[in-house]
Amino acid sequence: MNDFRPLRDVDAGDPWKTVCSLSAGTLRRLGVEGVAPRDFRRAMRALEARPRNDPDRIENERQWREAIPPLKRQADEVFDSHESVEIDMALEADSVRMISDGTRLEDATDQQIAWFRDRLVKALSDPGSHVLLDEVTTKLLLDSGVYPDGLPAVAGLRSRRAAVGAGLVERLPTFPDASMSHVLEARDELADGRARYRASAKSLADKLQSSALDATLPSEIDELWHDEVRPSLDDLRSTASKTRVAVETGKRLVTEGYGVPTIAVAIANIPDLAALLPSAAAAAGAAGRVAVAGAAEAFKARSAARQHDLVYLLDVDKRLARAQR
Repeated sequence: MNDFRPLRDVDAGDPWKTVCSLSAGTLRRLGVEGVAPRDFRRAMRALEARPRNDPDRIENERQWREAIPPLKRQADEVFDSHESVEIDMALEADSVRMISDGTRLEDATDQQIAWFRDRLVKALSDPGSHVLLDEVTTKLLLDSGVYPDGLPAVAGLRSRRAAVGAGLVERLPTFPDASMSHVLEARDELADGRARYRASAKSLADKLQSSALDATLPSEIDELWHDEVRPSLDDLRSTASKTRVAVETGKRLVTEGYGVPTIAVAIANIPDLAALLPSAAAAAGAAGRVAVAGAAEAFKARSAARQHDLVYLLDVDKRLARAQR
C-alpha cells in the first residue's frame, strides 16, 4: 500500500519530475524491472535533457503522459474508498499492522488469494498468534483443503478465543453503527480494561464446543451473548444506575440541608419516619448519618461492579453511545 500511495500525486503534466521522484518500490509497480531505480532515473533525466524535438524524448514523454492518468485514477479509487479510509485510521492509531510482502495490488486475483491463504496458514501455525477468522477467511481455508481434519488444537483454541472476544464486542447495541474513528477512540480510552476482558473472553470461549472453522461457532457465540453476557451487562447497568443515584442523593442530603421529612422520605421512603425519632435535631443527625452510610455503600457497590470481568464491554457500549449522539 505504501508503494501504491505515491501514485495519487503523479502529474501527467510533468512526467519527468513526477516519475523521477517515485520510490524504488513504486517504480517496480509501474513495471520498471531489470534495471536499478538509480539507473532508471538517470536515464529519464538524460532523456529530459535532450532537445524537445528529439524523437526518443517525444515518444517517452507521450507514453508517460498516457500512462499516468489511469494510474492516478486507480490509486484514487483505492484510497478514497470507505474501507481504505478506515484502514488508514487504524494504521495511524497503531492498532493494526499491514503485511504485504510478497504481493502487489496489480497481481492476478488467483495469485493474491493464494498469497493470502498462505499467510493465514503461516499465522495459524505460529503458537504465539491469535488469528481472527471472519466468514470469508473461514470459507477460504475450508475450500483450500489445508485443514481437512480441522485446525490444530492450539490454533483452534486461540482462534476460538479471538472469535469470542471480537464477537461479543460486535454484538454490543452501539457497535454496528459506530464509525472507525469512534471505535479507535474507545479502544484507546478504555485500554486499561482490556486485559481483564481478554481473560473473561478466554474463560467464556473455553465453554464452547465449536472450533474456529465450524459453521456453528457464530450461533454458539450468539447463545453465549444472550444467555450469559447480555444479562451480566444488564445487571452492571442496573448496579451503575442505582449506585449513581444513591451517591448523588447522599451528597445532596448531606450538603444541601433538606428538611427532616424530606430527608426521611428520600432515604427510607417512609413518610412518618421522622415521628419515630426523639427530636428534630436528632432526626436530622440520624438522617445525615444514614445518608452518609448509604453513599458509602453505594461507593462499595460501584467499586465491586467496576471489578467485573465484563465491565469493559459496558464501558465500550457507553463510550460509543456518547460518540453517536
